[in-house]
Amino acid sequence: MKKLLSVLSLSMLLVVAACGSNTNSENETSGEAEQADTKSVLLDFQAEVVSVLKENNDKIVAYESAKATFLDSETPEAEKPSKEELEELKGHAVEASKATIDGIEGLSVPAELDESKEEIESSFDELTQVYNIRAEQADIEDPSVQEKAAEHFTAFEDKMGKVFEDTGLIKPSFAKELE
Repeated sequence: MKKLLSVLSLSMLLVVAACGSNTNSENETSGEAEQADTKSVLLDFQAEVVSVLKENNDKIVAYESAKATFLDSETPEAEKPSKEELEELKGHAVEASKATIDGIEGLSVPAELDESKEEIESSFDELTQVYNIRAEQADIEDPSVQEKAAEHFTAFEDKMGKVFEDTGLIKPSFAKELE
């Protein structure tokens, strides 16, 4: 009888232990699935942000490139754009910058990224500054304007990069996406 009770209690102990380990395994699997979902949502959101930035980027880059050529003392006059061409490109770049700001402001952080929402919105503030500088100071020949815009873009990438790293992803380069 004692042997029977011992065997039964050992069996019960094994059953209880086995059930407990299944619960832990299910919880770990659930946590891993949530993290994978968050990563997937973040990558989809990154693609959405890049799409907004690329939409008008060509007009901005065309103006900045033409302006650099126009101001370059080593470029022959025959290869430089005329002032009229430069003014037309500037107008397109200013409108493109404003449209990009509207696009950035139209982005909404997905609910799955609520833990990082404050950091993401802060990075968007930096990004908005980039395009405000480009729109408001497009005609200034001072190279520090581009430097200010680049500083804000770097701050945007750093803040968004932290969100990616906190999620277990590699920090992306939005600048490379725009090349």
